[in-house]
Amino acid sequence: MQEIKANLYPCRHCNESGTCTSGKDGSSCQACVKQHELKGKQPHFGLACGTCNGIGQAEPTTERMNKRIKPMLALGIVFLVLIFTFSLAVTKNQYFTEFLAFAGTLMGSVTAFYFSHAKNT
Repeated sequence: MQEIKANLYPCRHCNESGTCTSGKDGSSCQACVKQHELKGKQPHFGLACGTCNGIGQAEPTTERMNKRIKPMLALGIVFLVLIFTFSLAVTKNQYFTEFLAFAGTLMGSVTAFYFSHAKNT
């Protein structure tokens, strides 16, 4: 299993407590109420902070996105190439053999890069 490193910073929304008290009279704010999908106008108390998910430490959104973009892009490319390969095979396209050579090389490169890169860092 690869080790994922996270840069966590103290959550200023809940003052590192994990419980939102940013609303009126120490109640949870509307953003955290909406995060928990609660309805009603009455104040809610003791909700987990929606910014840090209740752990008191927050990870910046850009870091989360950067960690997810590479695997999702790799999966997207591989599945898209598989779909194209299957559709060309079903329609008996005359360029199927050329595309198959390209697809095998591309999927092998993506897979090799993704799995070998995790061991080098």
